[in-house]
Amino acid sequence: MPWLAPPRLPSPHRSPDLLIRAALILAVIPPYVVLASLVGYPLARLLGSPALLYKLGRLGSRVMLFIAGTRLVVEGKERFADTRNVVVMPNHVSQLDAPVVALTLGIDFKAVVKTELYRTPFFGYCLRYAGFIEVDRKHPEQSRPAIGAAVASLKRGNCFLIFPEGTRTKTGRLGEFRKGGFVVAAEAGSRILPVAISGIRELLPRGGFSVKPGTVTVRVLDPVDAGGYSYDDRDRLIAEVRGRIAAALGEGASGGGADGTARA
Repeated sequence: MPWLAPPRLPSPHRSPDLLIRAALILAVIPPYVVLASLVGYPLARLLGSPALLYKLGRLGSRVMLFIAGTRLVVEGKERFADTRNVVVMPNHVSQLDAPVVALTLGIDFKAVVKTELYRTPFFGYCLRYAGFIEVDRKHPEQSRPAIGAAVASLKRGNCFLIFPEGTRTKTGRLGEFRKGGFVVAAEAGSRILPVAISGIRELLPRGGFSVKPGTVTVRVLDPVDAGGYSYDDRDRLIAEVRGRIAAALGEGASGGGADGTARA
């Protein structure tokens, strides 16, 4: 379950239906994460492959989205035919983003994840064995080794999921893009697949735990060859990828973020 982190507690100020859905998710998903990690990790080591962990992760995500009443629609999946040395870059509006992308695209992806997730019982073992890369956001000096590890993993043919905004947007509109993921993609000579997710913020917005039923649309956009950009061209690369996502979301495409800049 490399992407199936335990959900946060719900706010009490919700309608009864939403509270029932939230209660069901809280009753099912955290125990599932621990149990599946406890059982899946030694079996995956015995089998010599993390593939089982990804299957368990997708199963848990499917159950969670079923309880939430989330219907998934994917467009442009044919652009994801070759997953070697690919960086998938979606917009980030909800805690459901990673499970939704994983289910719609069937990705056995790697990711750079915050160190806090490694403290979940048994879950951290699964993350490490699946090839995820740990970074402590409180210590920015760790970012360079994490970038190097991600580049090496991509060059070995792996696929990475990177949210270029770094965190969920507060407004629902596309936020500023951080440069780290683009530096990784350029150094590894990767293809970047921009992905536009719409309809998800209303189902589980940042700062809450409303699990309203609804339809989420995932649009896989035309790829961008990051290998054609140098380190000095990273702002141009960011503008190209952000512009495609913004256009798919029906937003104006500024150069980097809401104010036309990009963060490191």
